[in-house]
Amino acid sequence: MQKIILASGSPRRKEILELLGLEFEVVESGFDEDLIPQDDAVEMVEELALQKALSVSKNYPDAIVIGGDTTVDIEGEILNKSASPDEARAMFAKLLGKTHRVVTGVAVVNSLTGDQLVGSEIGYVTFREGSKQELEQYVSKESNWRGFAGAYALQGGAAPFALNQSGKLSAIIGLPVELTASLLEEMGVVVEMDPREVEDNLHGMKVGISE
Repeated sequence: MQKIILASGSPRRKEILELLGLEFEVVESGFDEDLIPQDDAVEMVEELALQKALSVSKNYPDAIVIGGDTTVDIEGEILNKSASPDEARAMFAKLLGKTHRVVTGVAVVNSLTGDQLVGSEIGYVTFREGSKQELEQYVSKESNWRGFAGAYALQGGAAPFALNQSGKLSAIIGLPVELTASLLEEMGVVVEMDPREVEDNLHGMKVGISE
């Protein structure tokens, strides 16, 4: 049986694969995300997911490697991770009072055969308006925004702002369950758990949007 590797240090992606009943190793890719153009959210996350998986697969000649990437798209503007409180404030302010897309790309690479499968899924989140004081309080707690695309975690500090979420929750938090299971099965991996049940179980988890 081929080794399965998750090319990401995201705890959300790790939790999702565990819920699917998979045995796997975690190997962070270290891929430089700035190398991929940020013109189109779907194309960007799919290419980043693939490149992350490929960068890890080079060191494992007989493995199934899973890559993922998630971004936030607000009116055509791509919001990735914020590096400072000022960036987080600006990002989160753009999301308040509006609906935005969360786009996640998934790639599965068989390093032995060279086969590659890539896909993506989109979810939508609507935030209420927020006061300047609320925004400052939010940004003051670094764990609310550090390491998250769009500077927020859906069921973390941003939960009080969320009015509505549509589409698959797993796509919003960083690894679309049914899509990932489908790609893995196409690669010959047996997925023990029903991905639809896993999707339902995610609603009871504390989750955030992955990088």
